This record gives sequence, structure tokens and C-alpha cells, in this order.
Amino acid sequence: MEESAETHEEITPELLMVMSASIAAYLGRSVRIRRARFVDPMQANAWGQSSRVVLQASHNLNVRHS
Repeated sequence: MEESAETHEEITPELLMVMSASIAAYLGRSVRIRRARFVDPMQANAWGQSSRVVLQASHNLNVRHS
């Protein structure tokens, strides 16, 4: 199997510490990160786009005829 030319970043212990501290500061209590992974930006954009489509489709527009 061939590996893709893309570089895969590693989640380092330092990055986990920064994430944990940021979340703890936001929530106001200590947290434990059990799992972390990078998300494909294209996949994340697809989820956001589909959410916006559902939201816009949920609006009922009442058309008034004069």
C-alpha cells in the first residue's frame, strides 16, 4: 500500500496539555482528555454545510397575496 504525500501531524503531549488547560479555563473545572484526533477540514465543512441547509429549509415563509 502506498502512503499519501500528505504529512500527518502528531498530537503531542504538549498539545494535549494546551487543549486540556484551554477547556478547563472555559469550563471552570479540571478535565481529562480521553481521546483526540485531527479532523479532515473537508469533512467538517460538509457537516456545517448540511446543517445550514437543514436550518434554512426549516423556515416556513408565509406568502401574503394582496
